[in-house]
Amino acid sequence: MAIRIITDSAADFDAVVAKRRRIDVVPMTIQFGSASFLAGKNLSNEVFFQLLQAGKENPSTSQPTPAAFLRLFEEARAAGDQVVAILLSGELSGTLQSAEIAREMCDYEPIYLVDSRSATAGIQILVNYACKLRDSGLPAASIPAELDQLKEKIRIFAVIDTLEYLRRGGRLSGFQAGLGSVTKLKPTIAVRDGTVGIAGKSFGMAAAVKHLMKMLEEHPIDDDFPSYFLYSDDKSREELLLPRLKEQGRLPLRLHYCGIGPAIGTHIGPGALGMAYVERT
Repeated sequence: MAIRIITDSAADFDAVVAKRRRIDVVPMTIQFGSASFLAGKNLSNEVFFQLLQAGKENPSTSQPTPAAFLRLFEEARAAGDQVVAILLSGELSGTLQSAEIAREMCDYEPIYLVDSRSATAGIQILVNYACKLRDSGLPAASIPAELDQLKEKIRIFAVIDTLEYLRRGGRLSGFQAGLGSVTKLKPTIAVRDGTVGIAGKSFGMAAAVKHLMKMLEEHPIDDDFPSYFLYSDDKSREELLLPRLKEQGRLPLRLHYCGIGPAIGTHIGPGALGMAYVERT
């Protein structure tokens, strides 16, 4: 009896990595006007940000349908496999609810659903840990409890380069967004307890990165787990942060890169950078 690990496209997994680690990824739907795409399937991050910047309105994002999860659950039932699904925070999306509906429809007991309380590479950390536990022989029923302990220590901090996409999505008024562009306001956001909030506001990118480094110092990185440099459309933004961390001897030992996809990229836009990791306690 095998254990199948499932997540959704909000985890921003590289398709090659997901396949190698035997992870099934259920895609979200992204709608640009009349054009509909499946994130990670027929819409790459690169094309997504090109379309995002070309339009005047934000795209709409839809969680996977129960049918998308049901297909995978029924495949597992037919094979006699167990399922552990680690999904985008229930505070941010109805993805978890879709999976819950599918589980009821499937009527198959060994399906375990985990609310990541996180997004993007924060989900990746949990999924990769679940794979490690699976490969070590831990029973599927025991994996969610291990993930519940770990997810309390996952931290995501990121700097937003522009307020325009928060305005488009209705998170800011036009006046507030205009004020931000005039004053070069760069917010630092944090994903914590399943939601996204403002962790600080700085004038200019240099000050924002300095504040980001302060957050990383106050919440130190645990090198027993992988860490991820996050970027929306421009990987070279690493030059604003990683050399400074290296100078201070705080560059993570197990550093990876994660391009932010549509689920979060719709709201933060291009030019964002940050870190996702497990906090040392």
